[in-house]
Amino acid sequence: MSKIVAIANQKGGVAKTTSALALGTALADRGHRVLLVDLDPQASLTIAGGIDPDALETTLYDVFAHYLKEHEPADLGPLRRALGPRLDLLPTSIDLAAAEMELLNAVRREYALGAALRPVRADYDLILIDCPPSLALLTLNALTAAHEVLIPLVPEFLAARGVGYLLGTIARVHKSELNPDLAITGILLT
Repeated sequence: MSKIVAIANQKGGVAKTTSALALGTALADRGHRVLLVDLDPQASLTIAGGIDPDALETTLYDVFAHYLKEHEPADLGPLRRALGPRLDLLPTSIDLAAAEMELLNAVRREYALGAALRPVRADYDLILIDCPPSLALLTLNALTAAHEVLIPLVPEFLAARGVGYLLGTIARVHKSELNPDLAITGILLT
């Protein structure tokens, strides 16, 4: 069963996407089976993986839409894209921004991503989730699904200030029982 790590910081431009791709690639090169999840509607990880988000027929948005409609996980097989022998990607597009709104009134809305990943967890040693630069429902889904959080940080005042907000959100995730075992792996200076 794989370990799920959310790469999160509410501040943009701190190298969340770069860290996810670099770590995923390095771990795959060392023999680990890695799944990258592009949870940012900007689709930067998808683009960095060499995939045009506008040319995709199915994206991570469709996974959320299926969960909200059917209350069960979608088949991720058609969505997975191989970036290397042991490195796969769940790509996204700007459509994922709509999922944020659609999740607002959904029952168990915080568990949609975790439910979607559950059927493929045995296929990977590690799942890395590239979170959007916000602390809204998509990031909350990542924090609920993850075992650990890695926080990329540019060593400057405004970026460090954002970490405080993220730590507060993680504390609320613990207290609300959404994911009481969520651990902070560490802060990655970028």
